Order: sequence, then structure tokens, then C-alpha cells
Amino acid sequence: MNHVLILNPGSSSLKWSLLDAKTEGLVAGADLPYAEVNAADRGSLVTRALDAAGEVAAVGFRAVHGGALFRGAVRVDAAMIARLATLGELAPLHNPVAVQCMTAALEARPAALHIATFDTAFHRTMPDVATTYAIPRDWTEKWNIRRYGFHGLSVSYAVQQAARILGALPGRMVVCHLGAGCSITAVRAGKSIDTSMGFTPLDGVMMATRSGAVDPGMLLYLVRHGVEVEHFYDTLEHRSGMLGVSGVSSDIRNVMQAAADGNTHAALAYDMFVYSVTRVIGAMVAVLGGIDALVFTGGVGEHQPPLRKEVAGSLSFLGIELDAQANERGAGDCQVATVNSRVHVLVIKSREDLSILREVKAFL
Repeated sequence: MNHVLILNPGSSSLKWSLLDAKTEGLVAGADLPYAEVNAADRGSLVTRALDAAGEVAAVGFRAVHGGALFRGAVRVDAAMIARLATLGELAPLHNPVAVQCMTAALEARPAALHIATFDTAFHRTMPDVATTYAIPRDWTEKWNIRRYGFHGLSVSYAVQQAARILGALPGRMVVCHLGAGCSITAVRAGKSIDTSMGFTPLDGVMMATRSGAVDPGMLLYLVRHGVEVEHFYDTLEHRSGMLGVSGVSSDIRNVMQAAADGNTHAALAYDMFVYSVTRVIGAMVAVLGGIDALVFTGGVGEHQPPLRKEVAGSLSFLGIELDAQANERGAGDCQVATVNSRVHVLVIKSREDLSILREVKAFL
């Protein structure tokens, strides 16, 4: 049996795909919304995926946060799941669901090989200067506080695809994973050296409902004025970002339409998002000492030509020049820069499932 089931528990749904281990072709798959079941019963969605997939050689899982415990892919067993459960509060929208899914799959298919992969693992190559916060050393050591980085499975795949499209691996690459969650990563010679997300996935650029980086002094100010911690979490995680500024939607398409219709708050939200992405790309270029390739991936990165046009236009001083027609057509795995551009600009379809499959195959 050459089939591998990939389980990707996101913040709102469980995505599953059945892949052929040899050809890496997609055999079957679906997106199962959590809204269909009670929060405590999300493992039942795994049962549905397993029933649809049939017999499999292995099951691969995506886990968002490996913390200091997991720096690479590992076999899943009861002890491993118990350790992962201790990291739940670091990625509360993702890790607890991953624990539920692993538990259900292990119970349903005990004879299969179960492998967990981590978004944080790709960023383990970042140097101390990029991962260490300017806080007392005892805080860093006691609570393992450091910049971990996320979207590593997506970035890893984008790096591999960029090398395939261009015929060689670019030495200095900036990968923009733009979706509901957003992060921007500086990649040198295929390895992460810096990224915008930090200790948790709340840090970095503005996102759909997440604030991105904010002044900690502002948070302390609000605490002193009676804002509760749980209210902080709910607001920064679910009611900020594009939704919070626009007051319209967390979906960039709706925000762009509202802006076109004259909604000034929506226009500001969109402009802030473009500015936030451009600003962080600039920082990553500085870290790399230049740029050879700029990659857009993730749902927004893949499907919003106007956004790519505005970001690239703001970075034209780097020698970036978009091909207008290629950019309008581009929706995955293609070059959208002109032949005269000094920087390659690529649109790459996010395939976290293939990154997970390749890590599972290493065990197989």
C-alpha cells in the first residue's frame, strides 16, 4: 500500500488529503469544517477521513508549534501526544486540535506509521541573534521564550518549488505566506535565517483577524486600565487585523470591494496590510543583504494580483519589475517578473501536504 493520509488541522477546519507516496499525486481529499461537530468531538472528523481513505501505509500530521520539545518530524505515540499537549497555549487555535486528531488516528489505525511534522521545525536554522528576545536571560531559559517562527511547512515547499521553477536554488529569497495567517521569511541558501512570526503566531505582519506586532507598552497600559487577559487574547486573535480596522470583514476580497465602494475604514485596512507586508519584506531584504527571488504563497498571496502589484511596485527600487499580464494570470507555480527584472517574482501554490508527505517518506 503506497497511500499516505495527510491530516492538517487548521484553525477552522480539518483538511485531509490522500497522496500516493511514489508519485506524490493526490488520490482524494476534503475540507471538514469544525462547525459540523462539537469542539470536544473533533476527533470524529479524523474517523471520517480515515473511512474515506481506506487502508494507508502511514498518517502524517501537521502541528503548528513544536516549542523547544520538537525540532523535527517524530513518530506519534501516547507519550509524544502528552508532550505536545503541554504546548497548547502557545498555539491555542491549532495545537489542541492536533492533539485530538493524533489521538483519534492512533486509536483508529494503531498498526499504521504515524508521523508528526511541525511548522516551527523549518526555522530551527535561525541564528541566536534572530531568535533571542531582549529580555532577562532567566526568562528566556525558564520559559523557553524565543522566536520560533511558523508556516515552515509552506515555506519549505515554496523553497523547493522555487528551485524547480528557476532551475537552481536562489541564494537570497523572501517567502511571503499570506493567508488568514501571514508570515514573511528570509531564506538564505534554502535555510530560514529570520521570520516575522515569533514566540506565537500572533506576531509579525497584520493578518485577517490577528493584530500582528503591537507595542507591549500599549498592552501594559490597557492592563493597568482593567482589560482582562482573556479579553486581550480574544481581541488580538479574533477581532483585530483586517477585520478590526475595516469593521467589514476578515476576507481581503470583501475589504477590497468595500474600499472600492468608498468605505474609508476598509481602504485604510487594505493600505495598512500592503504597507505591513512591504515593510517586513524590506527588513528581510536587509537581513539577507539583497534579494534574488520574492515568493508569494498562501491563499491571498496566490490569488490577489492587485496586492502583488502594489507590493512589488513599492519595492521597485530593488529592481523588481512585474509582468502585468503574467501577474494577472498567475495563480500558482509560475514566474510573474519581466525578463528585465533583477529579482525573480514567483507565485507558488501552498502545498503543506507535500512537505508533510516528504517528511513521512523519510521514515518509510
